[in-house]
Amino acid sequence: MGNDRSVAIVILLLICFSTSVEALQSDPLRKIRLQSAATGPEDHFLRGYKANTNDACLACEVVVLILQEEIDLGVSYDNLTQEAILLCEAVSNYTQPFCQGYVPLVGPIVYHILTTNEVEAQDFCGMMMSSRGCATTNPYRDWSIQIHGEKPPVVPITLPDLDQPTLKVLHLADTHLDPFYLPGSNADCHNHLCCRADSGVPEFPEAGAWFWGDYRHCGSPRWMLEDMLTHIVNQHPDISYIIWTGDVVPHNKWSTTNEFNTQVVKETNDMMIHFFPDIPIFPVAGNHEMNPLDSFPNPEDYPEELSAEWLYEAMVDQWSRIVPGMDNATVLYGGFYSVLLKPAFRIISINSMFGYSSNLWLIENSTDVAFELQWLESELGKAEDAGELVHLLGHVPAGLIETERTWSREYNRIVQRYENIIRGQFFGHTHFDEYEVFLEGDRPIGVAYIAPSQTPWYDYNPSYRIYVIDGDRPDTTRLVLDHTTYTMNLTEAHETNVTRWFELYNAKRDYGMASLTPYDWMDLAYRMAENRTLFDVYWKHFVSAADPYLSEGCDDMCYEQRLCDVMTSNRNNLDACYGIVGKKQSAKSAING
Repeated sequence: MGNDRSVAIVILLLICFSTSVEALQSDPLRKIRLQSAATGPEDHFLRGYKANTNDACLACEVVVLILQEEIDLGVSYDNLTQEAILLCEAVSNYTQPFCQGYVPLVGPIVYHILTTNEVEAQDFCGMMMSSRGCATTNPYRDWSIQIHGEKPPVVPITLPDLDQPTLKVLHLADTHLDPFYLPGSNADCHNHLCCRADSGVPEFPEAGAWFWGDYRHCGSPRWMLEDMLTHIVNQHPDISYIIWTGDVVPHNKWSTTNEFNTQVVKETNDMMIHFFPDIPIFPVAGNHEMNPLDSFPNPEDYPEELSAEWLYEAMVDQWSRIVPGMDNATVLYGGFYSVLLKPAFRIISINSMFGYSSNLWLIENSTDVAFELQWLESELGKAEDAGELVHLLGHVPAGLIETERTWSREYNRIVQRYENIIRGQFFGHTHFDEYEVFLEGDRPIGVAYIAPSQTPWYDYNPSYRIYVIDGDRPDTTRLVLDHTTYTMNLTEAHETNVTRWFELYNAKRDYGMASLTPYDWMDLAYRMAENRTLFDVYWKHFVSAADPYLSEGCDDMCYEQRLCDVMTSNRNNLDACYGIVGKKQSAKSAING
């Protein structure tokens, strides 16, 4: 194989990698906690994954070295790009439009990083492919923020009586409106997003896109979202405020533009204002809002043509219409903000893309990008001094495999330090209905609520969640007291052409929980480890009771992985994961005698 073809393979590997991240994200059997740096007992589902990732890491390092050599020899960017497009068309499962669109979108970022930085191959792959188990030994990747002051004594929390006031809060996540959704178009195309006019003609009637949305790789039809929002307004007229945890742009990752993404942000924002004109809405930056997706550069150092300023300006234009008292300066700088919603009650929205391993810019600099975590720590310090309680909003949860390892650890340090005032964390991104318990040692100190998606992409039922939060009273805890998830079965809607939004489950009732404290959520995890029937209830809710997943089921590996998920908030510490998997295996052994 000649040098030119080797270079093309390298470019293709680097550029198409982010697709595998979303495949992991959307696969219920994904190994989302596993990493080569992990230590602990060699469980069966860990061994196979590690064996595969070692080969992938080595291959990545070899091709990065080849690419660097070719760049040093003067191979032009245009030649590299064209070769990568041709190879993408020849050997990948993607279509010609995908290859011709996506390669030029992300190619400039890879080329800029490798031509303006001294990057070692192991470091490059350890950052870019950390979700595949690769690791870096670069000491500059191990950074820390400054934590101010000693942690005060933990204050016991007294839950309110049942007759105390509460707030009803709507959580929306991963809306992914597709303005070009076309019923009857091909839903079985080879692109990352189908159900559009350019998806081709269906080869058989069953391949046609359903009217209300489709389980296959398709975005959200506008009318389906409007139907859901109409239901919410009618069913929940007493909503106090709305949490909206990112990803409004659809999955057409090969054809996004600054203008298209801006327009979708505006259209979705307008839709929210239309249905909730007088209700505060607190949005979050998702990875799909950026063009190309994931790629949020350091605001302190970036080439102008690859800037994120256009997106931050669009966010200010739209978010300032729905967020009361928002500081435009922090949004313009890095897409995050802090707002005092009520006296002594603060909402902080972070841009978790600065800690997202699929963000190629982290290869260039991963050290607290935009100083965001230090800003978060400072905001929490001021809130603590002012006697405020805080809810944190983000897109990518801290324990997910896509989260950059050091960022995950430092976020956990912040949560541990400010345990007394952080009373809720809310995320999206996975499209599943799940949660993460935060620990200090063996003690549960917090919980992250990860909401299901509104988009069916892919194999999901559109869903939304309602929280009951401790309300306005002198000794309020601002804890989530209960939550309920609502859904719409796509198969039923397709067969009847009628939507039926219904309550899928209630957390306290269906999980047998006395309350929703961090201890209660950890207790649920351990009860599920000992009771497969209880876990099966959780699994049904985890996949929004979607027919494709329920048909597939959850095998023993899937069972262990889900348990591991809920007990892992720090990618660098799998002790709780191993502990609960061991609990499950012991329970199974006891049953089998």
